Amino acid sequence: MHYFWSRFIYLPFVTLVLFLGFTVNAFAAFEIDVNQDAPVLIGKGLQFVEDEANAYSIDSITSRDIQWQTNTERVFNQGYSSSYWWLKFNIENVGSVSSFLLEVSYPVLDYVDIYFVEENVMISQYSMGDKLPFSERPIQHRLFLAPIEIDSGKKQTVYIRLKSSSSIQAPISIWDTEKFYDSDTTLNIVHGLYIGGMVVIGIYNLLVFLALRDRSYFYYVCYVCYVFCILLFLASINGWTFKYLWPQSTTWNDTAILIFLNGSMLFGIVFARHFLELKSLNKGLNIQANIWVGVGALCFLSYLFIPYNVGIKIAIPFAALACLWTLSSGLYAWLKGHRSAGIYVVSWAGILIGGVLLALNKLQIIPKNIITDQAIQLGSLLEVMLLSFALAQQINHERAKRLRAQKEALTIQKEANDRLEANVTERTKELEYANKKLKELSDTDQLTGLKNRRYLDQFLESELSRSKRYHHNLSVLLIDIDHFKSVNDTYGHLVGDICIKEVSNRFSHQLRVPADISARYGGEEFCVVLPETGLEGAMTVAERIRKSINDTKIDAQEHGFNNVISVSLGVFSKVPEPGDSVSSFLNNADKALYKAKENGRNRVESFKPEID
Repeated sequence: MHYFWSRFIYLPFVTLVLFLGFTVNAFAAFEIDVNQDAPVLIGKGLQFVEDEANAYSIDSITSRDIQWQTNTERVFNQGYSSSYWWLKFNIENVGSVSSFLLEVSYPVLDYVDIYFVEENVMISQYSMGDKLPFSERPIQHRLFLAPIEIDSGKKQTVYIRLKSSSSIQAPISIWDTEKFYDSDTTLNIVHGLYIGGMVVIGIYNLLVFLALRDRSYFYYVCYVCYVFCILLFLASINGWTFKYLWPQSTTWNDTAILIFLNGSMLFGIVFARHFLELKSLNKGLNIQANIWVGVGALCFLSYLFIPYNVGIKIAIPFAALACLWTLSSGLYAWLKGHRSAGIYVVSWAGILIGGVLLALNKLQIIPKNIITDQAIQLGSLLEVMLLSFALAQQINHERAKRLRAQKEALTIQKEANDRLEANVTERTKELEYANKKLKELSDTDQLTGLKNRRYLDQFLESELSRSKRYHHNLSVLLIDIDHFKSVNDTYGHLVGDICIKEVSNRFSHQLRVPADISARYGGEEFCVVLPETGLEGAMTVAERIRKSINDTKIDAQEHGFNNVISVSLGVFSKVPEPGDSVSSFLNNADKALYKAKENGRNRVESFKPEID
């Protein structure tokens, strides 16, 4: 938004400066005049070099013969890159003012180091980025600002080093200090109106839901969550949340962008499913909505563990495709005569255009400019306003339908029978659910929460048959806590139980594939079954389990125990043959475990019949 309004206010001056800048770049060195009347855009003509191995420092970059390249775009943009990037340009003060601000208006860059060099002497340097605490910035602003001190008639060379897990973009401007803060005040008012409008709309719809107190209007809650997620997403990519909400949480600052972007699409799809009544309108679309929700939920969880540069490449295409799906669903509902679908389609068109432009920009398909920066913000505000109107229309429609239904219920006894049947069905489902929970309890070890021996035997029998049928590998790991008897004898069975639970929790978290299971084999022994896994993979998992348990002490200081314990692991892996059985797999894994115990404990051993 800042980029849009500042350029709009000073558009005539910027046009003149850009024209002069292009002329200078075409025929002279890459110098850009600094004046106090308008911000100078640093883009086309600046020089840059990629530093893949982080081999350059400011000393080497200024002293060595570097093969600089010239930027030909209005804004420097390299898309997603793991390299460091050095930028260089010259400035000359031809006016009477000596204090200026250098602005890099892309607040999600991880590292931004700025150096000012005059007559081969570095006069100042500043380090910023959203991987550094907000308080370390030289100027406490949501964008990256660096003060420039340059006397009239003097020249300086500016070096900027960039590194980010997000898209490498650098919209650079040089401002007169007073003009910048005048423009920034206007911009803050505009942002405040946007944020305030979104908050008011979200709270209003939440209050409507609380006033109705009817679960059938659940989509109001989804809509409120959607509004706040998209608000926080846009506030995050514009640097507001890092400044005001979590200025010290540099890791969460990246994750928040993924979480809120994914959350806006997830709640938007749930809202569309309810609002457009897809369950009754089209079963295929309703199934698709459920699939979208499932994928969104998985993405939501994955963003807590995967790095930002991987997550953003998943989140942006997911958001763009989700927008397309919701829009197409709205169009279908509109054609089928849904009363509020027309407003829904118009509202989503704005956010779709903004989302697609943002995705194309981040993937470096289109350049960064006013439209790509601000379309999603303007589209989102228009969307939530129109959707609020559509929700009001929908609630009136729902009330009318209910009144008709109530009148029909007075004259048609069949509806009472239908309700009775529905109650029977509901009770049946509750009974089925209770039986399912009972079976889960019967298959679970109460101390550790792992599967018990009975379930393990059934699972192994099933997996052994399947592996025989398809000639796939099957691996079994047996795990035993070393010197567990001495722990029990010395500290008591309560500490022993704490050790068993902690060990089971640690190695369970080392499993990666949903098909893998862990179970308590008996006492201090555990078993892990790895379908579709050969010996090499099983040994890797086993070593990871051993290390995770051995790396950290088990804290039971209230019982006098705060020690590291270790485990021994036996691994047996094979493509099952007709004569193989569950007991043979377990026996061979037990032999490998015995070998690990015999060879000193706290180790992993495998059993190979042809050798052992």
